[in-house]
Amino acid sequence: MELSPLKGGKSPPPAAPASGPQPLDITFNDIKYTVKDRATGKPLEILKGISGKVEARRLLLDILANNLWGSGTVEGQVLVNGAERNPREFSQVSCYVLQRDVLLSSATVREAITTSALLKLPRSMPTAEKVARVDGILKELDLEGCQHTLIGDEMLHVKGISGGQRRRVSGLDSEMAVSLMETLVQLARQDRTVCLTIHQPNSIITSKFDDFLLLHAGSTVYFGRWEGVVGYFAGHGCPCPQYTNPTDYAMSLMKTKGDDLVAAWAAQETQQRVCSADVEPGRGANGAAEEAPATRSKLCGVLALPCGALDVQQQQQQQGGGTPPVGRQASHLQLVPSVPWWYQVWVLSKRMFKQWIRNPAMLISEISQYAFMAVFVGLVWLQVNDSLATGPNDRAASMWFSMAVMSFTPAYTAAVIWDKDRLLLRRESQTGMYDVTAWFAARTLTLLPFEITQCVAFCVVAYWMVGYAAIFLNFLVFTAAFILFQLVSETIGELSAVVTGSSTYAVLILTFVLLFLLSFSGFLVSDVPVYFRWIAKASRPTSSGRCEREAISYLTYAYAAVMENEFNHVTFYTAGGLEVPGHVLLHPPPGSRFAEDSPLSSVSNGLSPGENLAVLFGICIGTRALAFVFIWLMARFRKL
Repeated sequence: MELSPLKGGKSPPPAAPASGPQPLDITFNDIKYTVKDRATGKPLEILKGISGKVEARRLLLDILANNLWGSGTVEGQVLVNGAERNPREFSQVSCYVLQRDVLLSSATVREAITTSALLKLPRSMPTAEKVARVDGILKELDLEGCQHTLIGDEMLHVKGISGGQRRRVSGLDSEMAVSLMETLVQLARQDRTVCLTIHQPNSIITSKFDDFLLLHAGSTVYFGRWEGVVGYFAGHGCPCPQYTNPTDYAMSLMKTKGDDLVAAWAAQETQQRVCSADVEPGRGANGAAEEAPATRSKLCGVLALPCGALDVQQQQQQQGGGTPPVGRQASHLQLVPSVPWWYQVWVLSKRMFKQWIRNPAMLISEISQYAFMAVFVGLVWLQVNDSLATGPNDRAASMWFSMAVMSFTPAYTAAVIWDKDRLLLRRESQTGMYDVTAWFAARTLTLLPFEITQCVAFCVVAYWMVGYAAIFLNFLVFTAAFILFQLVSETIGELSAVVTGSSTYAVLILTFVLLFLLSFSGFLVSDVPVYFRWIAKASRPTSSGRCEREAISYLTYAYAAVMENEFNHVTFYTAGGLEVPGHVLLHPPPGSRFAEDSPLSSVSNGLSPGENLAVLFGICIGTRALAFVFIWLMARFRKL
């Protein structure tokens, strides 16, 4: 499919003043987007296949904005000021507003705009100037009245602003749509390139267009000044009836005479190439002069298969008279210096912290889960005794159940939250607002205090209610093991969601994985079958002839740490009053009566509590690094 580029043969426009925005000429040519058909495996050209549909409008704009997230292949050229587009540079001088908004529900309107200003504007710019720009945007978009209102989210039961205030691009009434179009016109008059698509435009809105691109089945039907569209169709035997909206009429022509009009445009272009004659500035595609006011820049509106390009040079030539323009090159775009990495982390951390504080549903849900399960564990095993008949098993069971709680709860929560975070991360990182590494660092720094606080609260309640060894150092080791265990579980949940791309699939996978790990922690199964020893390998024979376990399961190290920590400082008593040290049950000496019948001997992995914590810490760092690598790669290759 070939999309007609901006007409050549004209001198490039003068460079923008240093104090103002730099005008951009965007040229696109021979744009194709193909994917493999799932049924046949053959390439399928998507733009032609869905031309005229909403999906095609979005797809072509995605290509022009460098916002594609799929497995398809893009062919063709997209030039910026006559040179090949650099995606990274282009993201710094452009903005892509999608129809479906992805906004942080816990932020106010002012905070959302301020965050963008802090991350997009130079760090050297004074804060007062940034605030002034935010105030100007709020006034220009008529959002001053709701600037301190939360954006909100109906799904999370957070009341916020209205739908029209959220989007300003979709589902608007006629009055608001006209107001928004006037705002875009003002931006276009300030040397901004504006390319847009619109649903069911009225005559007031379309009268504000500068350029108009109309496509049928992926081929050009008309591209030129908006004022020339009626005359062009009339010159090809399709006069617009009186009192009929030209855009409605143009759309109806696509259904009845689309192929004929495509052929007519192609023939006209062929003739122009042969004659080496281009359309002069200020003229429509039919060659008739349609002079625009000298103050006009270019606002390009596109229907049917919407896309377009803004050619600032026409307006510049109209104003410039005989002054020869000066060229611009894409390699010398006036880029805004990006803010430092540490500043991105700081801004994102503050935003994420407010998100947790202001989102009562998420915060209350997290706190209630840990509080309820801590009390539940404490009530079920309330003040366990030191009887050899029941004490060891009660301690082992309560710790195992607590580990189960700390494996499923944070993992499931992380998997569910990722769905929302993924959309926001994809949208903002693609626009160059911040680096993925800064987002990951900010998320880790923000969530860490909340996760540690929740885990400490769980341990305080459960530890003393159950009645473990009343030694403060033991409590600290117990808490440290659970904190590391919780962090690993949360990371595994996030990693599952990142890899699968769906919280639903992630939860299913997590259920099976965590159940496997729990089953072979040493509590449920003493003698691990040979075909499951890749989860918990039997090795390292001891002097007693038994095999202590080297596990690849993080749960095994956490469980061994808390069991060693508890049983090394507790003494059990038989019915006859005989004392049995707890460590004997974990490490029965050769020849003792516990050497063969102690079910807890399979828990030990031969490491001390401190060594188990060190291994668990390494697993925590490793899983976090692995999660970051996956997120970075998926963002790098646009698979988020």
